[in-house]
Amino acid sequence: MTHSSAHKWLVIVFLPLTIAWKVVVKPENPVEIQNAILEFLAKQRFDVNVTDEGMEYMGVIEARSPSCRLRVARVSPLGHETFLVRHGSATSDRAFYVFRGAVYAEQPVRLTIASYFWFRFLRELGLVTRVPSVLAVVTSCAAEQLPWSELGSQEPT
Repeated sequence: MTHSSAHKWLVIVFLPLTIAWKVVVKPENPVEIQNAILEFLAKQRFDVNVTDEGMEYMGVIEARSPSCRLRVARVSPLGHETFLVRHGSATSDRAFYVFRGAVYAEQPVRLTIASYFWFRFLRELGLVTRVPSVLAVVTSCAAEQLPWSELGSQEPT
């Protein structure tokens, strides 16, 4: 077999396989993540609603209680929206990030980027259904104290 014909056979065999693989891997459904956040906040006794604003294919969630208000948005794991989060909050509000159930004062960009590429690879292989979300939370109270680790249904499965 010549070098050229070997390449043709590789293309003939692997091209249909890669196309079939991409068809089998379903796109992420941001509504699942949004619903998990809504359920979590409702369980914490917040009145919740989804705004018309959107970030990372998901509506911004507003939550209110008698003593607190907060906004939750899914942000890019690549970290390019941190400026928007910081400047989108009132001066008296605080912002923090939730990633894989842990709370961070600043987005742990190196961690979220590494996780993004790893889970994207695993998702392409069909081993997980989604890439872990990075959530930005802007709040008027100590919402960092909420049990964010219970927000497990947004984790990859």
